[in-house]
Amino acid sequence: MGEVEDVVNKFNDLDSMLKRVFSKVDPLLVVSLIFDRSANGKSIYTLETILKEGLDTEAIRNNVINKTGMAPAFYLRGTKMIVSHPLDLEFLKWINDQEGIVSIKGSKFSAGGSSDF
Repeated sequence: MGEVEDVVNKFNDLDSMLKRVFSKVDPLLVVSLIFDRSANGKSIYTLETILKEGLDTEAIRNNVINKTGMAPAFYLRGTKMIVSHPLDLEFLKWINDQEGIVSIKGSKFSAGGSSDF
């Protein structure tokens, strides 16, 4: 049982660290990016970002286009943004730290353009 307990303890440590460093991000997205980092670097991900109400979506759109080259779509009166672009852990951390973001989910972009969230 010692090895199993070690795995559980290390997982709990990782979970705590993920919640501290990537406080607004779904942990599964971070884990996916960790695996990508080991494999090949930057993959394209589709992100669903929940925003606080009342933000300037035009300014956000321009910022996203400038940073990624991709135009986001906004839903639910500007509180939900969807965009696909190359992503790595450092860029995800930058997104996480932006004001006005409530939560971030995402999945790897598939050939058909669908995502898993």
